[in-house]
Amino acid sequence: MSDNKLHLIPVLEKGQTYNAALASIVLSNAGYFSVTIKEYQEDEKKIKELEKKKEAAKNFAIDKWEANEKKGWGQKKLKEEYEQDIQEYSKLEAQVQKYKEKYNDVNWCWQLAGKKIIPNNLSHNDSFSKGIYQIKNTGKQSVLFPKFLIGGGVSWIEAFHENEGPVGQTPYGLCVQAYGIPEIARIEWTDIERNPITQKIGFNSKVILHIYTTALYGQELEIKLTDKNSLVSPKNKAFSEAPAFERQVNIRKLNKRDIGKKGVSGLLTKEGQNNVAEQEYYTQKIEIEIVIEEAWDMHNGTILSIFPAIKSLETDVYFKEFEGVPLDVVSYKEVITSVQQVSNKPVLIATIETNVAHYNHCRYDKIELKKQDKSGSVVLFDSAKNAHRELKTIPVEIVVGKKETYLLDFDFETKECEQKPVKHINEELTLISVPKDYEVKIDSSSKAEHKIKKEEKKLIKTESTRDSSIMGMKTKQNEIIPVEKGIVTVRQKQIEFDAFYNYDIPQDANAVTTFIKAVRYIWLHDLSADKINRINAFAATCALQQNIHIAIYPDIKWTLKFGFNVTKDDIEKLNKKGGTFAPLKTYQDRAQEKEDDYFEKNKSRKETKDRAEKYFSEKYDLKRRDLPAAPVDKGTKFKQIIEIVKNIKISLEEQHYGGAVKNELTDEFVKQFYEQIRPIGILIGKAIGIIDGDYDKKEFTPGEEKDIDGLMAKFNRKPVKYEMLYPKISCAGSWYFQEIDAKQYPEFAGRQGLGVDLILKTAPLIGVSIKWDILELLCRRHPIAYAVLKAVDGLIYILADDPSAVTCDFIVSGQIDSTVNLQLNCLAGFKDFNVKGKSGIKAEIILELKLNNSMKLGKFEILAKRDLSTGASIGLGIEDLYGIDNNGIYIKKDLVFEGIKFSFKAEGSIELAKKERKRRENMVKLGGKVSGEITMLAHTFSTNKIYLNKTLQS
Repeated sequence: MSDNKLHLIPVLEKGQTYNAALASIVLSNAGYFSVTIKEYQEDEKKIKELEKKKEAAKNFAIDKWEANEKKGWGQKKLKEEYEQDIQEYSKLEAQVQKYKEKYNDVNWCWQLAGKKIIPNNLSHNDSFSKGIYQIKNTGKQSVLFPKFLIGGGVSWIEAFHENEGPVGQTPYGLCVQAYGIPEIARIEWTDIERNPITQKIGFNSKVILHIYTTALYGQELEIKLTDKNSLVSPKNKAFSEAPAFERQVNIRKLNKRDIGKKGVSGLLTKEGQNNVAEQEYYTQKIEIEIVIEEAWDMHNGTILSIFPAIKSLETDVYFKEFEGVPLDVVSYKEVITSVQQVSNKPVLIATIETNVAHYNHCRYDKIELKKQDKSGSVVLFDSAKNAHRELKTIPVEIVVGKKETYLLDFDFETKECEQKPVKHINEELTLISVPKDYEVKIDSSSKAEHKIKKEEKKLIKTESTRDSSIMGMKTKQNEIIPVEKGIVTVRQKQIEFDAFYNYDIPQDANAVTTFIKAVRYIWLHDLSADKINRINAFAATCALQQNIHIAIYPDIKWTLKFGFNVTKDDIEKLNKKGGTFAPLKTYQDRAQEKEDDYFEKNKSRKETKDRAEKYFSEKYDLKRRDLPAAPVDKGTKFKQIIEIVKNIKISLEEQHYGGAVKNELTDEFVKQFYEQIRPIGILIGKAIGIIDGDYDKKEFTPGEEKDIDGLMAKFNRKPVKYEMLYPKISCAGSWYFQEIDAKQYPEFAGRQGLGVDLILKTAPLIGVSIKWDILELLCRRHPIAYAVLKAVDGLIYILADDPSAVTCDFIVSGQIDSTVNLQLNCLAGFKDFNVKGKSGIKAEIILELKLNNSMKLGKFEILAKRDLSTGASIGLGIEDLYGIDNNGIYIKKDLVFEGIKFSFKAEGSIELAKKERKRRENMVKLGGKVSGEITMLAHTFSTNKIYLNKTLQS
């Protein structure tokens, strides 16, 4: 910098403070503050000394003239001598004038500051006189800070020689701020041309919300639009789909109609046309352009009264009552629109700075995290963002298993700095603490003093061995992971550190012990502090001082799968694209894996086994003994629930080191648990059987003789039957530490949150089926029909080999289903969340004729089957979808008409079989079947999303 640069210094009065390191004056209210020029103060001392010397030189010349005149010197000689003596005075006078003229060209810059103070944008403020006339007379330059700039927004004042130009940085100029009591003065609604709206308007109108403030210049506010108990939020992309507006209080030209109304205003000098200074009235306010969307009409044509709820983002407190009326909107009113576009760009400078440290040259502007030898990085700190500069601590969170090396880069721009009590050069990064199993290296470029504390916790050890499985608890390791030690290296602008995790989950031969130790990590949300490794450092400059907290979390991931009365495939169907669920393996799968593994080592045995299995399975219609039980759809017995419970499918798996090590609790554990409590289950089954009447009734089967008891039972069948639709539940979920997307959530850059991915499906959750036997009901209502139909019914029963009959059933069934789909990061919030519920009813009618009979001729048997059925069904359901998106909680309804479905089936067959030595061998089988289905008028009627957010509380 040139030696001719000027430095401003404050002349403080009561209630004013000054931070020398930041060159910042803070006023407690509007009013005058004073400054002076440091160089002029120093030069003024020199001028005073010169004035004394000049006066002495002048007095010396005069005194000498008078003395010589008394001696009788002539005028010519006196004059010659005086002119020689007065030369010293003239030299001193010239020096004084030079000092005085040095400040005649001083310009005064006094204007609003933006995010950056750019010298080319600074100029002389014409409300000031050039030079230092006032300073010469009063010793200070008094400046008025206007009331409408109170709130924390920075203004900049600087004095500079015209030929030198402004510098635009401390310590040459000064930052000036004033604070008061923040208030919202009033609000007003206008159209695009800024004409007040006093009438009701229609949806799709374009309006402007004006918010007049006091003592809030530069502060950021959150504005939500409310209507009684509902939240109205803009959802189109012009507002970034945000549920609230965030705006910074700025200043705008005062409208003539606003003069005299509540608010703060004042004169501001700006450059007009032809470089002529102009003074205009400005007011402190926010303007928000809003389109009243039709989707906000949630009241079915009633009036929507929109009123803003306004909150300070700095204090997180809502402002209380302020002047203004709601904007009334109703669907049948006129739409207010305009082709004119309104810009939210501030009148003078687009953005306002409230943190004066941002202007200090001893600083850093970015902190970036990246992996060594890999492209890409995450910006953890950006000084261009107000919220970042307010942070006292920068959290850096790493989820890791195997060792990786990370770099934390700081773009320090510090130079030799004299603003601290002690002059310093590049003493920025200080390491404070590291885990015990780390070595510290201080690079020669680091000038800071490091007083490092090491944690005293024990070094965690990881042991390795073979796979094992006990009682459904299984452990598997794909590779040996060594116990790690790390290094932290501190450089002038960088911290390099190893990130790894030594798990205390030994992979020993006892799978039960290993799994129990793994379970200590199951509650990741409340993971104990001793299971998180931390490195702490401190970054310090004159502008910014921030703690750096590096936390290393385990990469362990848990997956739970559960099924009740469903198949394995039903659970696997819950996986979706991008899903995080590990595959479910039942104990049947594992038995097959062991068998396949055995025969893989003995291939010839496997081939023999496969051929034998195929031959005997086809010949005797054999099925595998270990096939899982099929789901039970419906029934009338509570006893069946006991059997369903025995078929619960469950898997709980954890994996770490990127999946290299896995520990799992399988459904084999559940199976063995049931084996242990089997006697209790038998007793419970018998007790329920007594309730169901299993021990009080007589069963009739097709193989029994056609006796009178069977015939009477056939005649006395129930006209109405009730059946339960048993619950079917499928669930899959996983939870693990998850890196937050810095692009989507910039405020959480470098953070890790607990990620939860869950899908729960119940189909049905609860249900019932009611069946009416139409023929039986008809028999009971009409005596002739009773005689005829019962005779046919009895005849078919006697002739046939099984309970063949003519049936005509009318069935009505209803059930409630639900599906929960949740993707959540506990720190950032929901990525996806919806709950889908369906309640439906289905009616169908079935007409069926069955007649099966057999004839025995010695060793031969002829079996004839005839089956004819037709039916129709109709279904109607209502689906409710609850979800969360960027606009809030919503509900969406679907009316699902499944249509009218017609079906028919006809089947006939005849078989000739030979029975010999308890073995039946089919010889001839003839016949076939035909079937079809037609659906008509199926359709789904859907509503738009209806948002359900509660009233905003201030």
